[in-house]
Amino acid sequence: MKAIILVIPVIFLVSFSKNSTKNVNIFDAIKNNQIHFTAISNGSHSGNSILVEIENLKNIKSIVIPSGTRFKSEFDEDQDLINIDDEIIVLNLNSTRHTLNGFCVQKHNMSPTNDSQFTIVKETNENLLKIANYLNKKGFDNDIKQTAVWCISNNEDVSGIYQNGNKQVEDLRQYVCSLTGQENVWYNTNPTYSVDENRNIIQETTKVEGLISYEVTKTGTMKMEVCKENGEVLRTLGGTTPISNLGEYRFNFSVKVKGWESGKYSVRLKIGNDVIHKEDFEIA
Repeated sequence: MKAIILVIPVIFLVSFSKNSTKNVNIFDAIKNNQIHFTAISNGSHSGNSILVEIENLKNIKSIVIPSGTRFKSEFDEDQDLINIDDEIIVLNLNSTRHTLNGFCVQKHNMSPTNDSQFTIVKETNENLLKIANYLNKKGFDNDIKQTAVWCISNNEDVSGIYQNGNKQVEDLRQYVCSLTGQENVWYNTNPTYSVDENRNIIQETTKVEGLISYEVTKTGTMKMEVCKENGEVLRTLGGTTPISNLGEYRFNFSVKVKGWESGKYSVRLKIGNDVIHKEDFEIA
C-alpha cells in the first residue's frame, strides 16, 4: 500500500507540470472559456497595430496566437489585418495587455479606425497562410512584409519586394512569384506608404532601377528614352553614346519617378531611329 500511495503524487506532479507549461492556442482558449479576449486598433495598418487585452479566467500560463491569424475589423470599409509572427503571450493572473504586429490584407479599404474592435478568425486563403508562415520570425522591415502580403491579397507588383544586396529579400520575392504566378520583373521599386486624412493608404514610388541587358547588332550613336505607354517621351537619359562594337551589353538603370502618374512606362534604347531594345515597367 505504501508504494502505491507514494507513486500517485509523483504522477500527479508530473502531469500538473506539463499542463502548466503548455502554450494554449488562442482559439482553443476562447472556445473553452479559459480567457476573455479583446483586440482593438491603434489606427495603424501595419507593424505594431493591434492592442490586445486578455483576462485570465482559468489560471493558464500562456497562449499562442499563430502566424496567419486574421483580425477582422468591425467596420466593412476598414481593413482586416493578419498576424505574421507566432506570438506567445505569458499571462498574468488577472489581466494582460500586449501589442501585436498586424498587416493589412485589403489595400483598398481604409486604415482601421482608432479604438475600433477586431474579432479573430482562422485565415482561409491558403496563399496568405503560406506567406505568413514564410515571414514568421524573419527580420524583414515592415514595408517589405506589407508589400509581400499585398502581392498575395491584392496582386501587387513584386518589384517593391527589394533591398539592395539582400539575398533573403530576393528569395522572398521569388517565393511570392511562385505563389501568385507573377513574373519576377527586371526592375525594382521602393514604395513608401502613408495614410491621408481620410484614412486612405497612399503608396508612392520615388525610384525605378534594375539591370538592363541588351544586344547590339548594328553600330551607330545610341540614346536612351523613358516613355509613357502611348509613346510620349518623358526623359532622354545619358545623352548620346557611340557604339562601335557589336555584341552583348548591360548597365544599371535608375530613374527618379517621384510625382509620376500611375501607369505603364518603357525604357527604349535607340540607334538612329531604330529601337534596338525595350524594357517595360509599371508604377502603382
